[in-house]
Amino acid sequence: MNQLSLFFIETFIGIFVSGVVIIALLKPLRKILIDICGNAERAGFWVVYSNVMLVIAPLLTIIMFGKSNASLTADFTFYKTAFGCSLFGIFFSLAAIGLQVSKFIPKNINKSNAEDESI
Repeated sequence: MNQLSLFFIETFIGIFVSGVVIIALLKPLRKILIDICGNAERAGFWVVYSNVMLVIAPLLTIIMFGKSNASLTADFTFYKTAFGCSLFGIFFSLAAIGLQVSKFIPKNINKSNAEDESI
């Protein structure tokens, strides 16, 4: 295989991993962002922004750390590196999104729930 074909395989792996994560998080993320943003239009923007980040981060790690330029065959190490880069990019983008969303979640939610139950 040539380097271009290997690069496309790496890119496909990154997009596939991103797609799986986006599908899994789409509804819960939308609900949380509607809560935080106050309406669906604002939340829609941030959902799309988050989805773009979930695609860009794995692709960026593949471009930076991928092995398509160092390998001439699609062996186990090649696939392992491609998945590793994709998962690292997903982890990085999910950590960034999670940290930002967690800033807006009320910290005293347990106290308010306990008060509501006692009434």
